[in-house]
Amino acid sequence: MEKSLLEKQIFDLECLLLQPFVRRSAEKIAELLAEDFFEFCSSGKVYRYKKGDVFDDVNTPAADREITDFTVRELSCDTVLATYKIIQNHKTPNQKTYSLRSSVWKCFNGQWKIIFHQGTLTEKP
Repeated sequence: MEKSLLEKQIFDLECLLLQPFVRRSAEKIAELLAEDFFEFCSSGKVYRYKKGDVFDDVNTPAADREITDFTVRELSCDTVLATYKIIQNHKTPNQKTYSLRSSVWKCFNGQWKIIFHQGTLTEKP
């Protein structure tokens, strides 16, 4: 089944948020995150976005992540829920981390911004 244009657009935005050049740029992050964005992290902590935040610094190695089982559900005419799984490969051979992810995206004046995200660690599927 072919992905809808909306699903592809949200998938591309989720992929952008995983890219080192975005994660290290306060400007790029501000383009993608709503001002009141918050996250329930896989560590169990709650993160609330503050303008100027970055997720990685230049010394943080780029993570090798693969998104699977990506779906988008429309919650309203300008809000969607994206759910997916991430497989993160580590430098140690055959070492992987698995997580379930959910994000709520809202369209502000034609621009999609993420307003909520949750990552939950899980066992190998």
